[in-house]
Amino acid sequence: MCLFGLQSFGNDGGTSPTIQVDSVCFSRDILPMLNSNCAMSNCHDAISHKEGLILTSYAGIVKGVKPGSSATSGIYKQIANNKMPEAPYTKLTAAQKTLVQTWIDQGAKNTTCEVTNCDSVNVTFSTVKSIIVNNCLGCHNGASAFAGIDFSTDQMIEDTKDLILCTAIHASYCKPMPFNGLSLTSCEKGIINRWATATSAGNIQLGEPVVQSYSIAPNIVKDAAVIQFQLEKRQMITMSLYGYDGRKIRTISGGEYSAGQHEVPFSAYDLSRGAYFVRIQAGNSIQSLMFTH
Repeated sequence: MCLFGLQSFGNDGGTSPTIQVDSVCFSRDILPMLNSNCAMSNCHDAISHKEGLILTSYAGIVKGVKPGSSATSGIYKQIANNKMPEAPYTKLTAAQKTLVQTWIDQGAKNTTCEVTNCDSVNVTFSTVKSIIVNNCLGCHNGASAFAGIDFSTDQMIEDTKDLILCTAIHASYCKPMPFNGLSLTSCEKGIINRWATATSAGNIQLGEPVVQSYSIAPNIVKDAAVIQFQLEKRQMITMSLYGYDGRKIRTISGGEYSAGQHEVPFSAYDLSRGAYFVRIQAGNSIQSLMFTH
């Protein structure tokens, strides 16, 4: 696990001790993992509270463990015996089970994690993936993936970066994630933002997007809208429409555009209500903008 930040989720009213990043940490390693894998609807969320357990906070999770003894802790025994998460959800990995076991045996403390070297500039995909795995994969995995969004493949994570960004930063037009009132740390949000908005390695270094003044009018689209954008030089451009789940719906336009201001109309009469993305691609440069319908 390679997550970052200083944050305390679900505090039980006391002062959460702060530990170093190389130790097992409740807020970083345990809570997001159990929330993603065990606290979904019909399981251990606040509404369902199956078997009387609500695994969305420290206060709820600690009721299912015996601090200092993973062998006699109900939550760990269910996880270790692959009884939880229940089918069709994917079981925890050996590494995740070991984290839970170690945390309990260390006293099951409500610890936070102090990190002083957060780097949200030199972002790698592996860093992003580790955030997704710990916070999202429990619900978005395989055939049972919620809303059909499957983060078990690197390609799907790449294809849904716009969706991941708007849910992670709790944008008003997206359902906030992680669910159950949890949030990524400010560092994790910065990492996701850098990864999702960087159009290419070159643009990360230069900070100069291919497309300027990119907008959709109106932003709440009924039957039709206009994509407005500006180019500093002649470019081969492809514009595509994507759904909220990251799947491509159709190509809106493609061809060579001259330098200057451009407007491209598109129809939305056949779209159902929801959130969509228009993606403009020029070579390796990709820029996206969301609208609602």
